[in-house]
Amino acid sequence: MCAQLNGDDLVARAMAEAGLDDPGDVPYREPLAMLVESLNRDAGLDDERLAVAGNTLVGLFVKRLRLVADRSTYPAIAEERIVAPLFIVGFPRSGSTHLHALLAQMAGARAPQNWELLLPSPPPERDTYTSDPRIAQVQALMEHTPVEMLERHPVGATRPEQCNLLNDWTFLNQALLASYHLPTYRDWLLGADYTPAYEAHRRTLQHLQWRAPGQWVLKYPKHLVALDRLIAAYPDARIVWTHRDPAVVMPSVASLTGYMRASTTGTIDEPSYGREWTAFEELVLLRGLAVRDAVGDADGQFYDVHYRDLMTDPAGMVAGICGHFGMPFDDASDAAIRRWVDDHPKTKHGTHRYTAEQFGLDAAGLRRRFAPYIERFGVAPEGPR
Repeated sequence: MCAQLNGDDLVARAMAEAGLDDPGDVPYREPLAMLVESLNRDAGLDDERLAVAGNTLVGLFVKRLRLVADRSTYPAIAEERIVAPLFIVGFPRSGSTHLHALLAQMAGARAPQNWELLLPSPPPERDTYTSDPRIAQVQALMEHTPVEMLERHPVGATRPEQCNLLNDWTFLNQALLASYHLPTYRDWLLGADYTPAYEAHRRTLQHLQWRAPGQWVLKYPKHLVALDRLIAAYPDARIVWTHRDPAVVMPSVASLTGYMRASTTGTIDEPSYGREWTAFEELVLLRGLAVRDAVGDADGQFYDVHYRDLMTDPAGMVAGICGHFGMPFDDASDAAIRRWVDDHPKTKHGTHRYTAEQFGLDAAGLRRRFAPYIERFGVAPEGPR
């Protein structure tokens, strides 16, 4: 009989590893149960790969236990106020990672870095923020990242990283859909209430901000799944929405997430996978647009950024964002952004090569499919790849 994961066993393992037994009051049981059920039923993993997935979940629960323990040890964490955080949303592969890194160069900006998201306990400190031993620990792990992944998405211990690592410990985590075939979990996620995820998000920001403050600059394309819950958690949020030609976005994201899926499951059917992921991105977009329409934009809460404009004049784009939201932008920030661009050329790790046809897609069909979005935001075509 094939091995099966058991949620209670995973929790017990995490408690034994952490030496802690208080999981806190943010709900987790139902999402963890649905995720475990889907891994067992849908993912098609052999025993070894299923065990690796189980170890990942144990690690997330250890992270949860340590965050809860720190919050109990240091009650001042709960007093931290998260004021006017800036969120980057929109299609993946639309320049959001690049823009996140650019905004992080601004004086006073605080973008969560990989090392503190993966190992947040104990809370980081301003005086040792750039010399914390966890940086070397995480970078040593990332040195083994395959070049095929780096061509698709740069990683590093001190690079800004996206928001799913702030609330992955609730197990409401769309990022897992890239790594595993989880239709049961995916369908449950689409109907789930994300309030606990954004409560966890806020608490983790408080944790990271307590001894290392700054103005938060955050990014995650899949915030669009529950944009209403994000705005409920952060009513003063500033939201930057990135846009790019869907005919380029969809095969590019299929190539990135398809590589991740193949790495964890062994293989994928690329055309089937590309069509599946495109449907998911379409649904995410429509959900986000529905919330944007319902909220309205009379107070300028949203700011639209086009990929071509960002790549043509990155410093000017950041200045435009700052001007819209009344954020300071000085010569030092401009110079820091230009240095970062010079030091991080797009092809630093090689060229990401793929075709739409490889993933069962074609440029003309994608532009027809996403025509309302293209027309609404005046998205410029980039030409088939």
